[in-house]
Amino acid sequence: PIHRVSHALPCDGLSRHCGPDLCRSSHTKQATMLGLCGAPPQKGGSLHPNAAWWTCQVVCSRLEEQPDGSEGIDRERMYNFSDETGRRRWIKSHRMLLQGPPNVGEYSTDLITAYSEIRMPYWSAQPGSWATYHAWSVIEVNHGQSWILIERKTDMLEILFGQVGISLYFMKALRCIGTARDPAKCQEQPRVALSGGTTVQTFMEWIDGYVEEHWQPYDLLSSNCQQMAASVESFLVNPGAPEHTVVNPMKLVPQKQKEDKTFVLAEVERNPRALKYLAEKFRRDSQVVTIAVSKDGNALRYASDLVRADPEVCLAAVSQNGYALPYVHPVIRQDRTLVFAAVSQNGYVLCYTEEKHRKDRELVLRAVRQDGYAWRYVHEELKWDSEVYVAAGCQNPVALFRATLLW
Repeated sequence: PIHRVSHALPCDGLSRHCGPDLCRSSHTKQATMLGLCGAPPQKGGSLHPNAAWWTCQVVCSRLEEQPDGSEGIDRERMYNFSDETGRRRWIKSHRMLLQGPPNVGEYSTDLITAYSEIRMPYWSAQPGSWATYHAWSVIEVNHGQSWILIERKTDMLEILFGQVGISLYFMKALRCIGTARDPAKCQEQPRVALSGGTTVQTFMEWIDGYVEEHWQPYDLLSSNCQQMAASVESFLVNPGAPEHTVVNPMKLVPQKQKEDKTFVLAEVERNPRALKYLAEKFRRDSQVVTIAVSKDGNALRYASDLVRADPEVCLAAVSQNGYALPYVHPVIRQDRTLVFAAVSQNGYVLCYTEEKHRKDRELVLRAVRQDGYAWRYVHEELKWDSEVYVAAGCQNPVALFRATLLW
């Protein structure tokens, strides 16, 4: 058994009600004041073009072995457990605050030498041929000197770095957000040795490029944990394959045109995600960003912090795609007008809202009438309200049945 001995306030920049250890709405105001949920808008904009995606969609921690169980500081947790040999050990988990790819430091040039897919069946007695299992990948670095665990859980990508001394046993036993799981129930697939010379830095660049650009909201059939594991493993086996590359639409554009606002406006209207590759001055230009998000709300994540805190720009984004709500700057993300527009376009994003919104009757009804599965995130005060329950069931009876089971 693994025992969590101490922990500090966890915070991932979102108030998403999908996991027991993610930042809760009651902590959001406090955490924002502490600078943990997103800094105030800066004139210089984001330090990294994908900063909003890394902050909102990725949770990253690193594990280190400790000589004893001293109290963890902010964003740290201590674990005490017996390893496979029976020896008692202390492990510290440290949550990293991201505004871009994690700094892997001295490990950047280390080679990835193998990977294993780990599966955990949803039911203990299910046949081995069933596809009903959660999957993630454990990546071996320098023949097991260190490890990287990567998995998708709902809309979040979790990355866990196991430093020197951390065993595969513990990597299988702990999720990035700190939740322990039973290694005995984990089904380790055959180890796949690699000889392609892929480094840890190259792997992080692939996540920052291909994974970010192809990131889609969770979908039971088309965007889930198994597909994430398959994508990771496909890249590791053949990192140079064309399907793993990202094309910069601005790469061949003459510099003079890149500086021409008329050209830029036309380009983002044609291809909203070109915003990612534009000069910073355009990513903090409200007119340019508004054109982009009016075509693809998710392009909001490429805008500067100042523009992501502009109510008019954000309203245009969430009205086009409710899933743009996580990319709205934390200082205005829970504005009711923005939340209402977001759930009107996609009810499922109720999961990104504070408690006060999840007990707002008008807002909740709008959400479940758009997507019955949003019922899962309705506050307990309204969950069994007859009008809310019937509205969710009429919109999607299958989703309501599944949500009821999960609840």
